[in-house]
Amino acid sequence: MPISFQVDAAEEGEGVRFDVRASDGAAKRYFVAASEQPLYAQFYAELSRDFGTRMPHMLAEPAEHPASEISWQPLLTENISPQILCGYGDPAVLKAGDDYYLVATSNDAPDAFPILHSGDLIEWQHKSFVFPRGQEPGWTATGTRVADFWAPEMARVGDEYWVAFTARQKSNALAIGLAKAPSPTGPFRDLGRPLLTGKAVNTTGVPGGMMSGGVIDSHIFIDANGDCYLFWKDDANGIWPRPLAGLLRDHPELIERLFESDSDRRTAAFAAAIVGWANTRRPMERFYLMQPLIEAALNAWDRVKRALIDCGLAPAILEAMTTPVHGQRLADDGESLIGEPVQVLCNDLDWEGHLIEGPFVTRQQGRYWMFYAGNDFSTPAYGIGVAVADHPLGPYEKQAEPLLKSTREWIAPGHASVAPGLDGDPQLFFHAFHPGTGGYNAFRALMTVPLRFTQTKVTIG
Repeated sequence: MPISFQVDAAEEGEGVRFDVRASDGAAKRYFVAASEQPLYAQFYAELSRDFGTRMPHMLAEPAEHPASEISWQPLLTENISPQILCGYGDPAVLKAGDDYYLVATSNDAPDAFPILHSGDLIEWQHKSFVFPRGQEPGWTATGTRVADFWAPEMARVGDEYWVAFTARQKSNALAIGLAKAPSPTGPFRDLGRPLLTGKAVNTTGVPGGMMSGGVIDSHIFIDANGDCYLFWKDDANGIWPRPLAGLLRDHPELIERLFESDSDRRTAAFAAAIVGWANTRRPMERFYLMQPLIEAALNAWDRVKRALIDCGLAPAILEAMTTPVHGQRLADDGESLIGEPVQVLCNDLDWEGHLIEGPFVTRQQGRYWMFYAGNDFSTPAYGIGVAVADHPLGPYEKQAEPLLKSTREWIAPGHASVAPGLDGDPQLFFHAFHPGTGGYNAFRALMTVPLRFTQTKVTIG
């Protein structure tokens, strides 16, 4: 008989106690001391040893990745300020005159979005924050393990500097904001409201049958004629895991149809047992709780989708497994969007898995090149892809394989930006993890490689 689980979860102090019992009679108690991804990964590693579920990617035996043909240049490999807590994830580099400015993700740190300056791309100084502690926009959720300040990007628009960013609203849904300043180091003042919010998604497996569809990873592109465009990702990949677990709870017979390996079937059965508890937790903790199910689904992505199509029970889940990137004209004052959004990309290549994100457009050789990240940011499968078009809103044609993927030296390259190097030629700036690390609030280094463009292809080197 397929295995099933019963899970009793309860808060104990800052942590959570889990009493797990399997249908074969095995039982074990676990304690997760705090809501942090490494602690949840350790919990799932112990569960794997005790019950045969999937070992989390970040704690599994490291895969052998090839050496990079072109050496990546590390620019920042440690936190250079005690106020910068988790490195330089989602790095956006802007060149203004002879100066370079970097803004980066800060997650739930007290000071949001560090701003760094360099004159030579080697020596960097921490200058300020977009939103220092206590000066966050009034519409955002704040505080450790509550706030999420992600993926800022700076653009020069006329005499102003604009930062588009992602933040969690007090409703818990992710939204895109915009802030302006007279200089790249601030002081920044936001619009007083989100620039863009997501839409409620009708689905199953959560209380009320509705989930807030967030929007993240905003990018401002300014065309040669001055037209401004905003690009962003619909956070669909944050929607499907818990409804899928709820579907498997209600229809356990689907587990064998969706998953082939015994460890992944056990992982799915555990997710089905714990989804009720996950639905009560804060957004990032829900992600930690569902991460093994996400990894199991990615391990059999085509099989999972085919089985869901065949069963006919989960159209909303299937729809959420396609992650779109949209683009739309941005008003000259940056305070509204013009016309209708256009879907410019979605995850339709095998290497991209369940998502693409982090779009960035640059005009080179008279064409529009969109760099993006694909797959799961906390695993070595994450990488950087590229597509090209003759108009900012597409249609875009992708290169079939990722431009950058994990190497022996650096893991999970992602969320790139493009700026001129010291010689004026374009360079790609992106983040990567040290080998053996990964996940939310883990340190991400700032890396760069040179780019070469033709009319039809971009290469590094």
